[in-house]
Amino acid sequence: MTLAAAEAYATFARLPIEQARREVTALLLDAQMQDSEGGTLRYRWRKSGRGDIGAHVAEQDGLMVVVHLRCRPA
Repeated sequence: MTLAAAEAYATFARLPIEQARREVTALLLDAQMQDSEGGTLRYRWRKSGRGDIGAHVAEQDGLMVVVHLRCRPA
């Protein structure tokens, strides 16, 4: 996960960066893949009361990397 993506979630959830990275990783395991755009895959996780998270994920050297994260409160 890029630092910018981790910082976006850390600010949204008011968490330290490393805890935010772990939480986003766990949330994205339950996310729905939407489509691909410009070489990245788009995932979306929603839950009433918790909010809406959209992620752009790219493959780099065999690893999936969150390159952009959008967070909206519930």
